[in-house]
Amino acid sequence: MIRPLEDRELPEAAALAAAAFREDPAFAHVLPDDAQRRIRLPSMFAALLRIDRAAGGLVSGAFDDGALVGLSSVLPAGAAAPSLPDWTRQLPEVGWFLFQPAALLRGLALSRAVEEHRPNGTDYLHLLAVHPATQGRGVGAALLNAAPKPLSLETFTEANLAWYEARGFKLLLEVRSPARPTFWALRR
Repeated sequence: MIRPLEDRELPEAAALAAAAFREDPAFAHVLPDDAQRRIRLPSMFAALLRIDRAAGGLVSGAFDDGALVGLSSVLPAGAAAPSLPDWTRQLPEVGWFLFQPAALLRGLALSRAVEEHRPNGTDYLHLLAVHPATQGRGVGAALLNAAPKPLSLETFTEANLAWYEARGFKLLLEVRSPARPTFWALRR
């Protein structure tokens, strides 16, 4: 079953996203130390999900026998990317960034790079996460099927390209930089 997540479910969703994205090149770039990623990603995702909802995004969960196994966050066309003031309002969750300014700067630069290449006029899949223990069972595909069309996204994992293309997405561009991980923008 896929349905919008309630506020009380966001911490569990954030923990799921942290588990799913712990090895993702984008988050490894922001927080290079794996131990720090394990500690910091849940609060980062909790803040991100709240920011997305405040921007009019639809944060949905996929459930199997009552257990949350996946989630998506889709921002409506024209919604702005999270800004520094958006993140500042989430200081209870991400106040640790103040003590890790390099991570903050890497995160803001990465977000800005992605936003520069985000197509206008389509809803944006900001986050698609499936718990590692349930990957490969169709949860991600079900969340994509429940999302609006047209839809754009980016991935920092090249292996994800074939998976998205098999679900109707077309590669728009590859963005390389010596200062950050490569990412790919797609649309369906």
